Amino acid sequence: MLCAFGNKKEVVLEDSWGDKTMKKLVMICMMSVVFLGFTGIAQAVRPVMPRMLFPDKPFVKLSVKQDRLDFGMVPSIGRRRSRRSSSSQAQLEAHIVANCPYQIKASFEPFKRVRGHFSIRPEHMSAEINGANVNIAGKAVPIITSMKPTPKGGVDVPVDIKLSLADAAMYPAGPYKGTLIFTVTTMSY
Repeated sequence: MLCAFGNKKEVVLEDSWGDKTMKKLVMICMMSVVFLGFTGIAQAVRPVMPRMLFPDKPFVKLSVKQDRLDFGMVPSIGRRRSRRSSSSQAQLEAHIVANCPYQIKASFEPFKRVRGHFSIRPEHMSAEINGANVNIAGKAVPIITSMKPTPKGGVDVPVDIKLSLADAAMYPAGPYKGTLIFTVTTMSY
């Protein structure tokens, strides 16, 4: 603290904190440094400790290379068009990486005509994915289940999709667009 005395304006430096306060401050700083040092050591030792003490969070990653699948179009009226049904199929490759058991479910949103306001009624379509019947605009159905994690690099799983349209003659010819939805869930051991 700076003080001025009298007219001479002498400057005298005076210690307002005192020796005890300064010693306390130094001790607090040293204790903080030691505590932070121990925290750093504990973090450095963590990877060496058994995995059961610090388990990783469960995760499942699903990726597919294709962003579109082409099942063809609803055919136009003529000799080739079946009035009863039309079906087609496609395949995609799913890549899965997981550190826990997992299940993948699939569902479809209704198919709508690309141009116009027509949509295919869900009851006129059926879908099969890897042998499991999947409802259009219905509850998701399990298509892939694993009770163990994947290897570190993951696994490639083929996904076979078959679509069938009943009463195809009821719908205008042309392309229709729908969405395939995958739902990924982790399972406990």
